[in-house]
Amino acid sequence: MKAKKIINILIGSAVIGLVVWKLAANKVEIDQIAARSLLVNPTVPVRVEQVGSQGISGDIHVDGRIQATNEVVLYSKVQGIVLNKYKKAGDHVNKGTVIAQVENSVVKESLSLARMNLANAETDVERYRKLVEAGAVTQREYEAILITCREAQRAVTELQDQLNNTILVSPINGILETDHFEEGTLLSIGSQVADFVDPSQLKAVVNITERDVYQVQKGDKAILTTDILPGQEFAGVVDVVGSKGNSLLNYQLEIKLTGSNASMLKAGMYVSAQIATRETTTSTEIMVNRKAIIESLKNPEVYVVREGKAYKQKITIGKVLDNYITVNRGLKEGDVVVVAGQINLIDGRDVEISK
Repeated sequence: MKAKKIINILIGSAVIGLVVWKLAANKVEIDQIAARSLLVNPTVPVRVEQVGSQGISGDIHVDGRIQATNEVVLYSKVQGIVLNKYKKAGDHVNKGTVIAQVENSVVKESLSLARMNLANAETDVERYRKLVEAGAVTQREYEAILITCREAQRAVTELQDQLNNTILVSPINGILETDHFEEGTLLSIGSQVADFVDPSQLKAVVNITERDVYQVQKGDKAILTTDILPGQEFAGVVDVVGSKGNSLLNYQLEIKLTGSNASMLKAGMYVSAQIATRETTTSTEIMVNRKAIIESLKNPEVYVVREGKAYKQKITIGKVLDNYITVNRGLKEGDVVVVAGQINLIDGRDVEISK
């Protein structure tokens, strides 16, 4: 038994040793191939670009979406079955337009009974008023009748409200964007009935970085564009500046559209906004081609070419302006950075600059 265990241990050790030897041999072979590659291709062809500076205006460029300023959700205040549907999704409506009728026979019957009770209570009040003046009943008895009358009046008011709420009406002028019911649908109190949008009043909702939020003020003018309508510009003004950032440390801005052509836009469209801030001076910034970035914009790095070799360099970036990015730290004007061919580079590798 012991001999068998020893044999198993020896076999296992031999297998492990063989694996280790094979891995070591593979590593040597890989290193040799890499060394031969360096001998055959001692330099890597790359395209480069010189880092320069450029005057940047105080304008801020952000992206966002168009939303209706007035969007209202209608909820049911009663429970019952929809008897008639008068409007459907896509229909234009005015404030107060009836869109549906919910069953109301029970409410009507209850209201009729409540009105009868109120009439009787009012008669009793008048009768007891005369009796208390004549000393036939006490003041306390008269006050009890007054309380009964007020309760009857409250019941009539509540039932009248319930009856009114069985008629579903549009709360705004605009479009019935979405309906959530059909004839025969059983509505419950608090259930969502329909969504309404007023397309005549639009706004752009955009996110802005914590660095730029202090430069924007309510009333700043903005120009909006969209790829859907090339060549068109839409005037706007900053209406709301968010005071609380999200998880990405971005703040929300609302830009109210003020131009006469705003009706060309629709809620949900993506737009780009150029905000003219109160910062009127133009600053000179170091600019680098976006193609030079070899990592993400959160951890940007570039290859800088010095004396025929490429060296990896961490940088800190600022604004993203189309194909170029402002650099706050890590590069200076005149530095030469690689903009094509980075995939074959390692830190300190010899490079050949392609024209």
